[in-house]
Amino acid sequence: EQGPSSAGSEPRKGKVTALILHYTASPLPASLDVLQGHKETHRVGVHYIVTDEPRPRVIQLVPESKSAFHAGKSGWSNLEGMNQHSIGIEIINLDGNVHAYSAAQTEVLFTLCADIIRRHQIKPTEVLGHSDIAVGRKIDPGILFPWAKLASLGVGAWPLRDEVAQYLLTPVKIKAEDVRKLLAAYGYRIEPGEAGLKLAVEAFQRHFRATKVDGIADPETIATLEALVRRYRPQTLQALKIKP
Repeated sequence: EQGPSSAGSEPRKGKVTALILHYTASPLPASLDVLQGHKETHRVGVHYIVTDEPRPRVIQLVPESKSAFHAGKSGWSNLEGMNQHSIGIEIINLDGNVHAYSAAQTEVLFTLCADIIRRHQIKPTEVLGHSDIAVGRKIDPGILFPWAKLASLGVGAWPLRDEVAQYLLTPVKIKAEDVRKLLAAYGYRIEPGEAGLKLAVEAFQRHFRATKVDGIADPETIATLEALVRRYRPQTLQALKIKP
């Protein structure tokens, strides 16, 4: 349904290549108020809101032809400032690290995402959380977000379980610098130094290994990363001389 228009938008200058998912951290009325973009000091907007009602609704605030102010300072792969390159969806949830997303909400979200992905031909690796594109700054949509479920339905990327298991059976000892290269090859923007790498590993774990978000690249985290890169960015493994 069409909601109130949002001032948190501007003309789109780039092609839509990504879909970014957020939680609102506030109930629907407060979220609608903020996302109309009236606050000049912090003007925000988003293309869609998915409500948390028993029968969730999709409310559109910004047309897809415009860029909405939902991503803030952000980057992915070779892109800087993701507002211009993405569609943003805010899901009503007070904290997706504490509160699970309902089955009804997930179903409505899937239908919306699948339609956006089809129309804009968005790749699985470009269906992302705010935490993926704003490493160290954002933690939404949270560790309880159903990434694996959505990926099983064709929305987003997920590693093949057998490949993760295979990497765990025959782990290749890789240096921190290679972990950095693999994360960067997948798309993560990483600040220099140990602290920057830890934040990027954390962001990766939030999306792909939510049971362990500590920034430590243990064997399972590395196996998951290698399996993802093997599935979606195989040329990188060859460049790093890690057997594809």
